[in-house]
Amino acid sequence: MAALLTLAMVFTTWLGEVPVKADVVLPSATNTSFDTARKVTFGSSMSESTTGEDNLRYYKFTVNQAGNLVIRGHGDEHFGVTLYDADHTKIWYDGIWYNNDYSYSVYITGGTYYVEAKADASYRMTIVYNSLSESFKETQDKNNDMTGTASKIALKKKYKGVLTINDGIDYYKFSVPAKGKISFSTTNATSDYVRYKFYDKNLNEVYNVLLRSGNKASEMFDITSGTYYLAVVQNTPGSGIGSYNFAIDYSVKTPAKVSGVKVKNTSGKKLNVQWKKVSGASGYELQYATKSNFKSGVSKKDLSSKKTSATYTKLKKGKTYYVRMRAYVKVNGKKVYGSWSSKPSVKIKK
Repeated sequence: MAALLTLAMVFTTWLGEVPVKADVVLPSATNTSFDTARKVTFGSSMSESTTGEDNLRYYKFTVNQAGNLVIRGHGDEHFGVTLYDADHTKIWYDGIWYNNDYSYSVYITGGTYYVEAKADASYRMTIVYNSLSESFKETQDKNNDMTGTASKIALKKKYKGVLTINDGIDYYKFSVPAKGKISFSTTNATSDYVRYKFYDKNLNEVYNVLLRSGNKASEMFDITSGTYYLAVVQNTPGSGIGSYNFAIDYSVKTPAKVSGVKVKNTSGKKLNVQWKKVSGASGYELQYATKSNFKSGVSKKDLSSKKTSATYTKLKKGKTYYVRMRAYVKVNGKKVYGSWSSKPSVKIKK
């Protein structure tokens, strides 16, 4: 027995003192990282117990379009909330100090998000999401943040958009069928100034208006036919967050009156008509008749906008013919006419 005790003492001396392992205290919560984030049930209260060493909790949710996120509750001590996007990129933060209620309002696009709660003590938290029913659903992956992904809109129709903490600009694309006047109306419900910029297809700015939060605007400006872009942008990056409404009305500008109309009789009982070209016209309607009131016996001809003259045959010798013209533009397949020209006349003698 003495020999065994001696051997044990020698073995202990050779190994040195055996260290005593401290107890490892693991957090009872499992949502302590992005990978283990707790799924959020909107509107349900969540309570967590934390300490100075174990002070981070993570939550995850997905929404399919832009909306208002409300995060509210109570923090027993220092409490802060950080919002991350699907790539774990920080997009927003706010916090309180010591035993206070809190309520944060955040506007976001659709997508997957993570909420990081950092607390020195226990806290309660409820997350509520309110969709803003935008006309074009934007997410982190699918949006209209560039001209190449601009949302196509129609004239004379109302639209709603949303600017958020991670989406400071929206592009819309539309076409004008003919020269005319744009009537642009908008209501700004964002938190700050928003600027509305109009560009042509080559991205040259043609018009812009700055609108304060809570205000309405009605703007009118001339425009030619073609493709255009409307950019709705925060005047100051990170500010001007919330929703806006707009509509683009359009009225065609009627073409100018045809001028310089001249008529003459050429051999072979022909009627020759000449006129000056009307800028922006899609074409011309020419009428000739044997009565100046054009009430009967009227012949109508549709002419190309490229033409400035026309000749008509098989007319009656000895008759006097009256001529009048008007230009037109085509809008959505319909003709919009300008005023009639003067009514020159000529007698067919040869």
